[in-house]
This record gives sequence, C-alpha cells and structure tokens, in this order.
Amino acid sequence: MSEILDHRGNPIVSTPAKREKFGYVNHHYRGTEINRYRSFVYQSIGDSTLTLNKSTRRQLMAYARWLYTNSGMCKGAVNDMSRYSIGCGLKPQSQAEPAAEYEQFFYEWCKVADVSGVFNFSQMQRLASVRMDVDGDLGFLMLNNKFPQLQIIESHNIESPDHKDLHDGVKVNKAGRPVAYYLKDGDDTRTVSANNFILVSDPDRVQQLRGVTALAHATDHIRDQMEILDYEKVGVKMSSAIGVAITTGGGTADDGQSLVESGYAASDTGTVAWDTFQAGMVPRLKAGESIESFASNKPSATFQGFLEFLIRDVALGLGVPYEFLVDPAKQGTASRFILEKAQRRFEERQETIRKFSNRVYAWVIASGIKRGDIPPSDYFWRCRWQAPKKITVDNGRDSKANADALKLGTRTLAEDTGERGHDWQEVRGQVEKEADDLLQRAAGLAQKHGVTMDTAIALLSQRTPNPVFNNDESQTD
Repeated sequence: MSEILDHRGNPIVSTPAKREKFGYVNHHYRGTEINRYRSFVYQSIGDSTLTLNKSTRRQLMAYARWLYTNSGMCKGAVNDMSRYSIGCGLKPQSQAEPAAEYEQFFYEWCKVADVSGVFNFSQMQRLASVRMDVDGDLGFLMLNNKFPQLQIIESHNIESPDHKDLHDGVKVNKAGRPVAYYLKDGDDTRTVSANNFILVSDPDRVQQLRGVTALAHATDHIRDQMEILDYEKVGVKMSSAIGVAITTGGGTADDGQSLVESGYAASDTGTVAWDTFQAGMVPRLKAGESIESFASNKPSATFQGFLEFLIRDVALGLGVPYEFLVDPAKQGTASRFILEKAQRRFEERQETIRKFSNRVYAWVIASGIKRGDIPPSDYFWRCRWQAPKKITVDNGRDSKANADALKLGTRTLAEDTGERGHDWQEVRGQVEKEADDLLQRAAGLAQKHGVTMDTAIALLSQRTPNPVFNNDESQTD
C-alpha cells in the first residue's frame, strides 16, 4: 500500500525517527508541523538584510505607490494617519531662554525650509508621515550655504552603486551605525555623511537600516479586492443591460414581432424601442414561448462582508481601527475605546516625527546663533513639540471633566492646552495681557463713575454666576 505524501512529496510519517529523517523536528509545537493541508511558508532566520533586500524593498515600494494612487481605501487610510498625527504640523515650544526669540526664529525659518521653495516645514512633516507608509522612508539632506535649508530625497533615490555592498544605500561602521548614505544624482551616485542626512522611517527590526511600506502586508488583499470589484461591476452592468428574457422551445432568435406593432420590430429599428412598451400590454406568444423577468443577485448579500474583511486587513496593518477609518457608525458603545486605540497609534507616529524635528530644530537654532541672528544659550537645543488637538466624541463632557480636574490641581495647564493644540505659555501670556487690560479699564470706570473696582470689573466681565454689586452704589439720589 503506497504512503500518503504531503505537498512537498515527502511521506507523512508518525515515528520520531522517521520525522527527524524527513525534516519533521520539534513536533511538540503544532505550528512547526508540515502536512498536505497547509501551503509552504518560506523560513528565514537572520538579519533584516536577508528578507528586506534592495530588490524586495523596491518592488514593494512600486506596488504601494500604485495602490496609493488607485485605491481610495489605501489613500484615505494613509492620509488619515498623517492628518490626525501631524495635522498642520508639530509646533516647537522652546525650553531655553530666550524661548520667544528661538520660537520666532524657527517659525520664520519654516517658511523657507525647502531648498526648492515648494514646501514649508509643516508640509515636510506631513510628507514624511505619508511616505513612511507608502515608500517606507524619506530622506532629508541638510544644506547650510550661509543659511540652513533641507532638500527632500525620495526613497528610490537612496541607492547603493551596483558594485558595492552597502546595505541598500547605507554605509555602516563596525557597530552597525550609519556613517554615510548614497544618493542617486542622475546617472551618478554621490556620498553624503550621516551627519548631514536624516532618514525618516518606522523600522520593526533591530538592525533594519531602511524602511518598508506599511501596505506590504495587505498588497495581495488590496489588489484582489480591486480586481474582484472590477469583475463584479462588469457583472452588474451585464445584468442591468438585460430587461426581460424570451424563452422559446427551439432556442431560436425572435425578431420581436410578438411584442411590438408592425414596423417597430428589431429587424426594422435595430432594437426594441422603449416607446413601444405600454402599461397593461398583452403580448401574443407562440406555442412553447414564455417571457421571464431577468433578475440578478449581483452584488450578493455576502459580498460586502467579504470586502470588509479585505479592507479591515489594511486598517489593522496600519494600526488604526477599521471602524475609525471606514465606518464610524458601527462604533456604538465602543466608540471611546476605538478613539483611544487610534490616538495611541497617532502618538506613536508623532514620536517618530518628533525625533526628526528635534534634529532639525537644533540644527536651525545653532545656525541662527552662529550667524548672530539670535542670542546664544547653554540649552538652545531643548524643545518640546506641540501635537494637534486630540479627537473626541463628546466635547461637552470632556471639557467639563477637564475643567474640574484643572481646578482641583490633578491636571496641569500644559496638559489641558496641549490636548487642544495650544501652547500653555502662549495661553498664560494672553490671559495676562487680557487681565492687565481688564484692570486698566476697570480702574478707569471706577474713577470716572465713582464705583468700586469690584463693580467695575463685574460690569466688564462676569467671572461669577451671580455678581454682587455694592448696594450703596446701585442706589441713585
């Protein structure tokens, strides 16, 4: 009796000796078993350079760029990641003195950050987030020809010469630290020091030197989804083009005489004219003929669920809940959990952009100090970055809870203003200006009309639900 073979042609055996002979080891873990019911999985144990080589990375990049252009789901998910993480850009909050001068200098530099003059720095932050998800990484070359500016280098232009093994455009030292990058310049390749280059990526391996598209896991699903939709749309069009079907005994074609008057047959007009059909018409049929209404089941009731499964794989791979990206109406009671989960992913992306922005900020401020544009400071590089406002489903409830926590001291002003996308120092300064203006105007009213300061302030700004006026002042002679 012949042995049963698996998909690789090896006999399926049970004894430990035979298992070891044919490669079936460590069978205590069922996940390592090989049988005829599962497809072969490529196994590779080693550094990321073995699985993410130049050819594989560029092929995935090409697929991802095509999907980002042609798939609304991919483009919307990637743009939402950037939109809710970066917004209009992360704003610096200097932690050095003079903070105001440093922030103003950087604000003005952001307008001319791009050496090509196309993008400002906020737009560069957004581009970095988008290209991380689509291309895998994005490079920025730091140029300082009397004034600091950035040159954007797309991922496909970071490439090693063919005759050099430099880990896909990156040269490292013995410790594995990047020391140089190789950039394509037309048909030539130039080398730039890692001190003058920033590669923004979101790696998932320890020694991963280049990024990989966030759509890599779902490339097959998205392509299949788009092809299935194309086929389904063709099927729907074909079904919609057929109104009724005439069944004949011999299957021969009819010229339409049984349905229409003389002169309006298909042989005369080329088609059955719409105006020949009238309400309540009684067609005359031949023996063995029948008229059947053509009904189609496309798209089927289960088709939407199948597409949802494919789309959900895209969302989960990006780390953002499917309900947040596609169907907020399905959130229900779990809406807060979904928003919190999405917010965590946005904060992770913000941290990656902060790392890039910190290096740019220190470089720009140091250049400004060297040029004499701003005064020096021992800690000029210290900076915090203000993220955009957090999303919420209940502004009223959250605002009241935050206000109560702020009064009790369990919530700081920096935390409260930060979640609303503002700088607490700017808010405090504005409040101080408004308070000073209020007191000056109240003093003028008090002197002009002979009332107390409390009454004058209450007339200008109601700070309590029931302001108390001085009875003597409120009475007239």
